[in-house]
Amino acid sequence: MLFLKGIFSLIFPARCISCLSELSSSASNICLQCKRIVGTETLITNRGPLKIFAGSKYSQATSRIILGAKEGNQTLARNVLVECLERALARAIKQNSIDSNLPSPNIVIIPIPSRKAADRARGYAHIDLLVAQFVIENPQINFRILDCLFHAKKIVDQSTLNIGERELNMRGAFAIGKRFENEIFPTLNPNTLIFIVDDLVTTGSTVQAANRALNHLGIRVNGVLASCATDRFSQ
Repeated sequence: MLFLKGIFSLIFPARCISCLSELSSSASNICLQCKRIVGTETLITNRGPLKIFAGSKYSQATSRIILGAKEGNQTLARNVLVECLERALARAIKQNSIDSNLPSPNIVIIPIPSRKAADRARGYAHIDLLVAQFVIENPQINFRILDCLFHAKKIVDQSTLNIGERELNMRGAFAIGKRFENEIFPTLNPNTLIFIVDDLVTTGSTVQAANRALNHLGIRVNGVLASCATDRFSQ
């Protein structure tokens, strides 16, 4: 079996999941150059009243990794995005100082849902897979997933929209499922942190729309966890 694996690696050498350059070792899934780019210090930025905690700054490298996970359902790419979320969460917990006399905080995460049409076309829900892997990889954390957001109106793909068009597209886009209303409030206590979760934040129009829907119920989130984010968005 090891012999066959060696032959296979010679014929099909391991390549970086971002830039596709040949890797010197099959023990890694990303080259050193891309790892340096993706593994930078966490980015903390703001979109309106929301504080964004991102595990990496958005770049061509992270763009290709997101594309691999989101459109190609690549597990290795998703693992990198999970590592970014882990860095974001660590920074967010540090920023949202919890009483040291209390036990480890309870972390409530509220995923941003993709468009149903996009999920149907892919055959899977990217954000659900990302969040599930995030939770599995961190069993020491008291996670609770509240998949409570749904699209209250039809929205279009935002990739070609400018900042004004995105704001209009996402205005009133989200609502909270009725069955979740009674589940959210019991989570509110001094030892709970509530975060919206997404893979990428650019203009912030999506996460701000989600935040407004939560605010309407009196829910105040502690920020947004993102695998990566831009410093700003001026398009």
